[in-house]
Amino acid sequence: MLYYLTLNTNDKRGNVAISLYYTARRKKSLNPQETSAVKEIVQRHSVNEQIENYLMTGEGLNWESFDFTLNVKTGNVFRKGIVLSGSTKLPDNDEEAAWIGMQHWCQCLSEIRTALTHCEWRVTIEDRSIPWDTEAKAYSPTR
Repeated sequence: MLYYLTLNTNDKRGNVAISLYYTARRKKSLNPQETSAVKEIVQRHSVNEQIENYLMTGEGLNWESFDFTLNVKTGNVFRKGIVLSGSTKLPDNDEEAAWIGMQHWCQCLSEIRTALTHCEWRVTIEDRSIPWDTEAKAYSPTR
């Protein structure tokens, strides 16, 4: 069973920050091809240009980068079977910002899940699970 401690932090405007949490577990570590695939998917979904634009102009959403850790080591570090984990704060400077952020990062996580076979996944928005749609092969935050 997985347990998560969720801490809400206030941003500069006093709003509670909402984060997306994700963990993938399996019995064997990632191979080099899987590691490369994950990095390529994350790069394709990068919001670094939007972050830079927001910091320079104040326009757009206040994105944060996709934060993740890959566990490619075997042995004691691998004992819990976690091959990927992370959390990303969703944008919150617009009425639709968190929803846009959730859809964007769920698409990224859907592609990662497809690339990493035989994993047990947990994706949550704070403490609420985001369901996996087996037909669409995608996380479905609308359900």
